[in-house]
Amino acid sequence: MIFKNKYGEPRSGWPLFISVALMFIVQILLGTVIGIISMLRLGLENVQNNIVLSDKIWLDETYYSVRSEDIVLNKSGGKLSGISQNKICIATATDKKNTILFVEGTGRPTQKKMLEIFRGHIKHGSTLIHDEEKSHKKLVTEASLKSIEYNSRDLKDIPDNDNPLNPINRVHAILKAFLHSHSGFKREHLQDYLNLFAFVINPPSELLEKVELIVNFAFQNPKLLRYRAFFSTDTEE
Repeated sequence: MIFKNKYGEPRSGWPLFISVALMFIVQILLGTVIGIISMLRLGLENVQNNIVLSDKIWLDETYYSVRSEDIVLNKSGGKLSGISQNKICIATATDKKNTILFVEGTGRPTQKKMLEIFRGHIKHGSTLIHDEEKSHKKLVTEASLKSIEYNSRDLKDIPDNDNPLNPINRVHAILKAFLHSHSGFKREHLQDYLNLFAFVINPPSELLEKVELIVNFAFQNPKLLRYRAFFSTDTEE
């Protein structure tokens, strides 16, 4: 195969062939990586479903910003202040053995939504250690929880080791570092990232056991079958 350069001189077609081949290989690899990530997301969709916290439970919310292109501005063209619809509320709870994390919605949490999130994940009669957030009230009542509340403003200057909410604060610190390392992701996939985070930090600690778990989760998820069928065709999503 002979090609001519810009001066009209003959040259070998191998450099062009190699370039095209490399581009093709990169496309295949990128597709494979994206496919693996998508399959992992599907496989972990139900990873938190059967987690039930008990005994002493620390509960709090943290917030993560929407992407810059999705920021809602006020009438003056400035950013909305405080906890607004530009902040996604993540409801988190831990009993130091297991941790659960769920997207609550945008803006401040509500009693109804918090109850829906945690109703099946907290054992009745447990002790809930939390701040004075009003959205926890219905959960405390319906799950017959012993409530130990702290004013978050009173805890601001207390060293971490002495802070009664430190167990949940540590979870949030690690979570934020994890999310910031992938900050460009679409926020519609935030729950998928929370599922992955929960899978990593929760038992079992042995890597092989985790691999076995994720394989089981994947094959139990009916969406994965549709996903595999999709990849057996030439169509794109």
